[in-house]
Amino acid sequence: MPVSVWWLLGLLFVSAVGTWWVVWRERRRPSSYRRRWEAEMAEWRSLPTEVQAAHDNAVLDAAEAAENAALARPAAWS
Repeated sequence: MPVSVWWLLGLLFVSAVGTWWVVWRERRRPSSYRRRWEAEMAEWRSLPTEVQAAHDNAVLDAAEAAENAALARPAAWS
């Protein structure tokens, strides 16, 4: 067989083993942190409505301040 066929077979073998290894590792330790997200949402739901509203308002005020600061600064490409 030509050398290029051996290279192709080797590449396919390495990619198959690599795919198996990544899937195996992802199943053992998921990278999505779903449990952490669920815990954070449970903590958020346990907060009183007033605290949630105050946090929301603070985040919106910070976003508005950042937007105003960005608009007040001259653009770098002008």
